[in-house]
Amino acid sequence: MSALVRSELLKIRTIRSWWAYLIVIVVFTGLAVAAQIGSADGIDRGTVDFQSDLVETAGIALLLAIILGITIVTTEFRFGTVTPTFLATPSRQLVIGAKAIAGVVVAAGFALLSLVVVAAVALPWLTIVDAETHLADSEIWTRAAQQILSSVLWALMGVAIGAVVQSQVAALVGTLVWIFLGETLLIGIFGLVDVDGAAAYLPFQALDAADGSGGGDLLSYGPGVAVSLVWVALLGIVGAARTHRRDVT
Repeated sequence: MSALVRSELLKIRTIRSWWAYLIVIVVFTGLAVAAQIGSADGIDRGTVDFQSDLVETAGIALLLAIILGITIVTTEFRFGTVTPTFLATPSRQLVIGAKAIAGVVVAAGFALLSLVVVAAVALPWLTIVDAETHLADSEIWTRAAQQILSSVLWALMGVAIGAVVQSQVAALVGTLVWIFLGETLLIGIFGLVDVDGAAAYLPFQALDAADGSGGGDLLSYGPGVAVSLVWVALLGIVGAARTHRRDVT
């Protein structure tokens, strides 16, 4: 299994989009932190709540994590490399499992990089404006850990979706449409039929709750993580079954 995971990590590192992922994380996280600090009042900048919100800008890595998870699987089907992959490792479930583990490793790295950028921009700026920093506060570290776990969950969801859909364009476009339109429409429909509470159990509503930010009608943190894992497991089972039956000759 370790050899399979190393192979998947090598595949990720050798694709051209690898550097694009890193550049997007650095640039957009840096801009988001700068905008948030620059628009804040002097007093607010020195509060724990404000600095916890700064940590949440690392959430930029989430969308990249799910894109990575999807493409880890679908790129093989798109370019036909899935055939030699499955010939080298006949157990297709092991291949999907290795892709999931590789996705977890890289997604955690994305989140860590984003957090490093947050610190690199925020700490010098806050020091220059004489704002008290709360780097040792447990709330800051808890929020950072939640961002890392959230990135991992989004990557796993991506792998599961990729295994179910298998077409790269359909998986990427369909996921983005579902995130920004599909669940919004369902939330409205649930409201019309007086089952508003059911909306919190939709997959990306649960993932939103799993980043620790809370708010609105989202589930609390623990249930959000649990429901997210259930969705990942359900889609993963369907994806593994579909991959097992697919003819790749």
